[in-house]
Amino acid sequence: MTLNAGDKFPEGVKFLYIAYTPEVADIKACGIPIQLDFDKEFHDKTVVIVSIPGAFTPTCTANHIPPFVEKFETLKSKGVDAVIVLSANDPFVQSAFGKVNGVTDESFIFATDPAAEFSKLAGLSIDLPPAFGTRTARYAIIVSNGVVKYIEVDANGVAGSGVDAVLAAL
Repeated sequence: MTLNAGDKFPEGVKFLYIAYTPEVADIKACGIPIQLDFDKEFHDKTVVIVSIPGAFTPTCTANHIPPFVEKFETLKSKGVDAVIVLSANDPFVQSAFGKVNGVTDESFIFATDPAAEFSKLAGLSIDLPPAFGTRTARYAIIVSNGVVKYIEVDANGVAGSGVDAVLAAL
């Protein structure tokens, strides 16, 4: 299946993440991964899912995620309830990536798509060399009240999955 604008967001999607708390604010501190049930948490909300092939990779670190952090309040002012940065990295790496980016807001979530399961289901995974395996592609999705309002995949750069494109689509 390939997910498209206008589609109902798939049911049963679950990610893993480590919630930010002051107790685990230090980059060396590890929290406990918990499940993020998309249906339960976001069925009646507007959520931006920003997917990256890997935390701490050049494009993701320099060009893709920092603008979302910088413009988070603007996204919220346009009706976004949460931003989920998604990758196939483990939840500990994603948590560290959020900390390095200075994110402390509980509605800005750095989550993992274990084994890129959701991304594969939605036709949004990429197969990299064996050292990296199957990853989430670089994409952005706006889900509002359970319906995909916007989806864009970028093979190179962040033109369609970057914050400016997302803001223009809201």
